[in-house]
Amino acid sequence: MKYLSCRYIEHGMDFEHTRLETCCFTCHSGGGHITLKREYAGESINWEELFEKKRKYRQDHRNGNLTPNCAGCVFLEEKEWDEEDYINYLQFNYWILCNSKCSYCYEVQNKKLFDKIKPYNSVPVIKEMIEKNILRPGGEVSFGGGEPTIAPEFDDLIRLLTANGFKNMRIHSSGIKFSPAIEEAIKKGVLNVVISIDAGCEKTYKTIKRVNAYKKVIENMKKYAMANQTNYGYMTSKYIIIPNVNDNRKEIDMWIDSVVKVGGKWLALDIEDVWYKTNRSIISPYYLDLVNYVLDKANSLNMKIELYDRARGLKEGKNFI
Repeated sequence: MKYLSCRYIEHGMDFEHTRLETCCFTCHSGGGHITLKREYAGESINWEELFEKKRKYRQDHRNGNLTPNCAGCVFLEEKEWDEEDYINYLQFNYWILCNSKCSYCYEVQNKKLFDKIKPYNSVPVIKEMIEKNILRPGGEVSFGGGEPTIAPEFDDLIRLLTANGFKNMRIHSSGIKFSPAIEEAIKKGVLNVVISIDAGCEKTYKTIKRVNAYKKVIENMKKYAMANQTNYGYMTSKYIIIPNVNDNRKEIDMWIDSVVKVGGKWLALDIEDVWYKTNRSIISPYYLDLVNYVLDKANSLNMKIELYDRARGLKEGKNFI
């Protein structure tokens, strides 16, 4: 039967720093609050217990009782769902690990809290999931943070997933540390790395990121861009518009020019989250004009561009919150 649900409730699993969730989408209505295991630090999982929780959510949704935290989520769909117990949408969030100090980062602002949390190795449990046919290719695997590439197990994890048929992986990275495993996966056409550089010059980069790594990031962007530009494997350069810092056409032009110079063909655009939430009812038309300017420039250069939640919300006149 058809019912309202989403791919993450049905077949998703999110590894957070202290718990397991169905997904990590706390930046808009719904998602990220549906806990599968309240305390988690890398140990083996009782799969029957975990899937029993998923079955309960599924039954509630089948009966028309939408989980309150999911109300309004953009990922909800009404369709006939495959109700077999397995996972094929994986998310890893390394909030407590990073190699930059972005001015807009929640984790930087709450450093004392995150300093108390120790990271764990997720490779053993992923191997177990593969061996038990719990984890199956066909969905999507995404990494965020924080900075995934500085996790000790990161390259091993990417290679494990690649070797077991996962062909739709996305990494959100600062681009400061080069990952051979990312390059290998891009060459095979199974991974997209999104590098958030947020600037068109070294001075602005230092202001936002608060580390001296602009040239290193440009160099790594070029390595990834040159690895493969076909199929799914590619490098995307991301720019977060930050009011009164990089919200001007000159900086945006320099950013896009730098991407072109390294051979990049993919762009991503967003607007700083806290500012957007605080000002969404009074945002100047200037910012919509800026979003449209980036879209038009990308189109003129035959570059692909993806709008993330805030930029997309502004463009579509919606609030993904």
